[in-house]
Amino acid sequence: MNRATILSIIVLVGVVPVVTGCNDKCKEELTTLKHQYNDLQLEKGDLQNSFKTSQAKNNNLMDLLAKKGDDLDAANAKIAKLESAPKLIPTAKTTVPAGWQETATGAKVTLASDILFSAGRATLSKQGAARLRQIVATIKATYPDSVVRVYGFTDSDPIKKTKKLWADNLDLSSNRAMAVVRQLRTLGVSAGKLEAIGMGATHPVASNKTKVEKARNRRVEIIVVK
Repeated sequence: MNRATILSIIVLVGVVPVVTGCNDKCKEELTTLKHQYNDLQLEKGDLQNSFKTSQAKNNNLMDLLAKKGDDLDAANAKIAKLESAPKLIPTAKTTVPAGWQETATGAKVTLASDILFSAGRATLSKQGAARLRQIVATIKATYPDSVVRVYGFTDSDPIKKTKKLWADNLDLSSNRAMAVVRQLRTLGVSAGKLEAIGMGATHPVASNKTKVEKARNRRVEIIVVK
């Protein structure tokens, strides 16, 4: 064996351990890199999921923002419409005297027929005449130029005790309204502004089942026309 061969053998023997050691180290590094790669893949997946979630939330927020914009536009349109509408000037509230009622036709006062007349009669009682003097004082002071309508009403019971005097409830109510009109004229209300209307048992304000309800329906309404 010559010298050159011997030297080659020595070199090869020295190199073998180095190569073997390098392979083990590389395998260890490779394993570490694979773990790192797997971890990075997982992190990437988490980030992608987070991004998708954030994107969905962002889309929802954009939708809400667009809806709020539409709501604002609608509100602005309503404001503009209201601001451009003609301003209504509030009218003064109409006041009526105590005991009177404001209606669509005019001011009304209601008097119980039992106070004005005896049962089945159309002749004014003293108490009724006194009450009408108060009514006339109000008409002259508050409604001096107005037309005055007098409506007579009865309950639904047929006339019995005084049936010889009246054809029916309509006849009785008409005569009671005329009696009130005559008294108002006597007290100074212009005859040309007075109207008498008999309503009979129509337009009841209560049922006719009890005495109290029937008494409510027997009435005279005086309306000062607007």
